[in-house]
Amino acid sequence: MDFKKKPKGKLSVGSEVLQSLFENGKSPLSEQFMRWKLWAKWEEIVGATISQNAEPVGFSRGTLYVWVRNSAWMQQMSFMGNHIRDTINQRFEKNFVKYIKFTLDRREVPTQDQHEFREMIQKIAPEGDND
Repeated sequence: MDFKKKPKGKLSVGSEVLQSLFENGKSPLSEQFMRWKLWAKWEEIVGATISQNAEPVGFSRGTLYVWVRNSAWMQQMSFMGNHIRDTINQRFEKNFVKYIKFTLDRREVPTQDQHEFREMIQKIAPEGDND
């Protein structure tokens, strides 16, 4: 019997394993990780012009809340909502965002969810971290 056989399959780096667990898991931490990733990649997903005039401010039960700068941008974003949702879901390879709600008033966003999310992000990725 030969005990020096190489293992079948590729060894993974620890960070790859954790990322895979976060992205494919069903735990609350998995959802938090996906939300953080969306926030971090927002400009890359929607482009520089849109990201300067609209930003994600909350996420709750499949609904992404996006604050927009003014009513003209609210009108523009209402036409682009389905495309943005589809781009996000394609990028994250899952049905992560079911609906996008655009708002001019940040107070419309579920505050408990937003507060918990911001605290979690600050613990995971302090200011200055880029990925």
